[in-house]
Amino acid sequence: MEEEDSISADSLSLNTLASIRSLIINADTSVSVISSVFDFFTGLLSRDDSAILHHVLKLLSDLAFHRKELAPQIFDSVLSNLLRLQNSGADESRGRVAVESLAVLASLSESNRSIATAISKIDGEVFASICLGASVSSRLWLLRNAERFYVSSSVLFTLFLGFSKDPYPCIRKVALDGLISVCKVGDFDHPNAVQCCYTRAVELLGDAEDSVRSSAVRAVSMWGRVLIASKEETNRRECTDAVFLQLCLIVRDMSVEVRVEVFKAFGILGTASESIILQTLSKKVLEAGKGKKPQNHLSNDTADVSAAAGVFIHGFEDEFYEVREAAVDSFHSLSVNSIKFPDEAVYLLMDMLYDDYMVVRLKALQALHHIADLGNLKIQETYLPGFLDAIVDTSDNVRLTARNILKLAKLPDLKLVNKCVDGVLKSLEMYPQDEPDILSSLFHFGQNHTNFLHSMVKRFSETLETSSGTKSEFNCLQLSASLMLIISAPLSNKQSFTSIPPMAFSYSLAMLGKFSCGLHDMMDQDTLLAYLAQCALLSASSGTEFNKGDIFLNAYRRSNADLSGNPVLQPNKDIPAESKHVASEEELENRNQALKSVSHILLKIKAAWLLSQSGCSKEALRALRACKQELSTLAAKSPISNGAFEFVYQYVHIIELLTQAWPHFEYSRPISTCRSVELELLMEEVEIKLMEIRCRFTGMSTEVSLVLELVIFSCLLRLYKLEICYRLSCMKKLSSTVSQLELHHEQQCTKPSDFLTETKKSLHEIGSSADINCCRLLDLIKMFNCFSREQFTFSGNLQCVSAELEVPNNGPYSPISFVPGLPVAIPCAIRLVNVPRDTCLWLRISRSDETCQFVYVDPSLYNGDGREKRFMFSAVTYMTPRAVVLTLRVSIGIECLFEDIGYRKQRCHGPKHPVAYLYKEREVQLVSRT
Repeated sequence: MEEEDSISADSLSLNTLASIRSLIINADTSVSVISSVFDFFTGLLSRDDSAILHHVLKLLSDLAFHRKELAPQIFDSVLSNLLRLQNSGADESRGRVAVESLAVLASLSESNRSIATAISKIDGEVFASICLGASVSSRLWLLRNAERFYVSSSVLFTLFLGFSKDPYPCIRKVALDGLISVCKVGDFDHPNAVQCCYTRAVELLGDAEDSVRSSAVRAVSMWGRVLIASKEETNRRECTDAVFLQLCLIVRDMSVEVRVEVFKAFGILGTASESIILQTLSKKVLEAGKGKKPQNHLSNDTADVSAAAGVFIHGFEDEFYEVREAAVDSFHSLSVNSIKFPDEAVYLLMDMLYDDYMVVRLKALQALHHIADLGNLKIQETYLPGFLDAIVDTSDNVRLTARNILKLAKLPDLKLVNKCVDGVLKSLEMYPQDEPDILSSLFHFGQNHTNFLHSMVKRFSETLETSSGTKSEFNCLQLSASLMLIISAPLSNKQSFTSIPPMAFSYSLAMLGKFSCGLHDMMDQDTLLAYLAQCALLSASSGTEFNKGDIFLNAYRRSNADLSGNPVLQPNKDIPAESKHVASEEELENRNQALKSVSHILLKIKAAWLLSQSGCSKEALRALRACKQELSTLAAKSPISNGAFEFVYQYVHIIELLTQAWPHFEYSRPISTCRSVELELLMEEVEIKLMEIRCRFTGMSTEVSLVLELVIFSCLLRLYKLEICYRLSCMKKLSSTVSQLELHHEQQCTKPSDFLTETKKSLHEIGSSADINCCRLLDLIKMFNCFSREQFTFSGNLQCVSAELEVPNNGPYSPISFVPGLPVAIPCAIRLVNVPRDTCLWLRISRSDETCQFVYVDPSLYNGDGREKRFMFSAVTYMTPRAVVLTLRVSIGIECLFEDIGYRKQRCHGPKHPVAYLYKEREVQLVSRT
């Protein structure tokens, strides 16, 4: 390096340093030159010239960034020089270099994983000594970046608490922010330390600088909560009141920033005594709080309750919208722990609905929605105009939040109900794009006002009867809103059926697509269709057949009530930790959305089963077919494993078969021979599908109980309806499955369902007797509830076992040659996916005369590691009759070892248990040589 030979430490200039930097950032610079530059700069670290060291440290940082292999050596060199500077005494120039060295070390440790933990060599003693000897600007940087170093919380606490008395305001502010960070970590619970920190924060509430007072407010609220938690239960309320009143003293501070932080602090504290909270809503000092002070004084100047007089009124009347927004926002937490506060607060919040700023109006509505969600919102006539103005507000978010309140609101009289409905209809005319959500709001509104439904139905029925029914009328927004209110009536009050004209439900059926969009959060389109059709039928019969409809609506309610306890889909546990961090937010959102969709499908399946038990088998089957179609659509574009979707699809198919069979069990009378054969075929298919689902899926944990309960349920159905010759084998299978499920619950430490408990009890009652109580069986069958949300959690972590079988180079024009009466080998190309170890695979070879032969597949061919295995296998068959041309069918399956009931005689060659087939049969063409 000729250029570097002419460089000396004494002749360094900015131009020289710029030239050296160009060598560093140039990717084509040789390794030897880079090594010389590294040696040159590390030699300069020992100089005491702070001007040179500033540039040297910057260039070493660039060198570590562009040449990552040198980062550990550069880190060690800078660290060694830092320790030398720290031990050689403190002056201003060395302090500045030390801080710059710390910045370089922090940057290197964060950008290089290989030295990420090396920063721990800078202990609390080194960091504290550098802080104490640093200039103002350096001290400011150190306090702001303290969390980047491995400094213990105790050292940081001491430093921040000490620097909170620094003469410079910027240092005091950063020290207070540091104390807040230490508080969030939660390592400090010593009462004296907490009390000291809180007292210091209170002192700084009177600081001359606005920024310091703002940070002091945050520190008082954070450390105040810690102090409250450290008190005994009997003194905790007085301590809370003292902290709350301490903040009330500065609610009229001249600084906007401080006032905003005070109201945010009220929300953080979240509670105080009832008398204090009520005093915040009145400028006049209430009798209950006159002269009253908290008993536990936290400082010498603790205020009495009068300090809280009109605090929130001042906040709502503040000239700056930021303060008004913070004041409204803190209402959420304060309204939770008070009984009288929501009633007193509503009128103030209603006034805020007229605020000029949209964000304040939105916060006020969110607070009202919070109060309504707690069941404490009472909208009086004086409040209604402001609420109706919010429903027609120009902001989409304001209108949406107002409609959410409407879904929860309960108005006291019909006059207000009509005014509210008129306001919603006006909003629909002004903003037709909101129609789906408005329809949903009207449906909930009608359900919450059952006392006035008769009058509302009468009002809108008259409108319906006068309409001409033209196409334009069907598209009328007013008509769709009126119909939505009318169809909400039957779900709430069946007596209103007699006052609803059948034409209303007929019109609603014509608007099915529009209504299903509005009610998508309550029911899918198939359920809504079944509901409206049933209502139309009942209305036409003047309610005389309401019994069946009542069962239908009850089934709908039961399925909808489970929305609060959705079956949760657990994330895939096999995802490596590194992949979880790499996954983008969009991928995680897509996965969560897919899991949520499957959860709703599972709820729809349960609702369909309840419908089938209510006698609505056609509607239930239609809903189940829609679920299968929806699953197929989701599987094509979902990030969840295909095994998970395949499991749910098979589960839907089994419920669909049981739904088809259910009408045969509705009545106890004997069934015809034809229907008996149909039932037998359905039950056989159910048993085959259950056997396949147990063999074809790996990774099942919580799903096991669901599958085994379905097996138990199918056994009970067979015992109840089918011939007596099946009872012995059915009883054996039932007892075996109950034992397996009990063992599973013991291993998983889960509670068995009521269905399993009652079935086990019945088995003990029956014992070895062949006399089965049919009434008891019917009770058990009716107890089956499709799945129990307490025991079933779909994991989404399933893998589907699958196989493919091909006979290479075989077809009508290229058959395999054979000699009649002699064995012939059939070459099979087999592909297996997710097949577990110790699985028994069999090839089934059959002829057209139903003669079949089983060939055992050698496990050594597929017991290796890996998810997918491919191999060739020659299946030798002896079924070669005297024929010129022969067609055989070959399929591959898994022997179901869990079936412990005798399947084949031991002397027969072949599987001793039933076989679940993994792939469709392949035809094999053979031709005789003679």
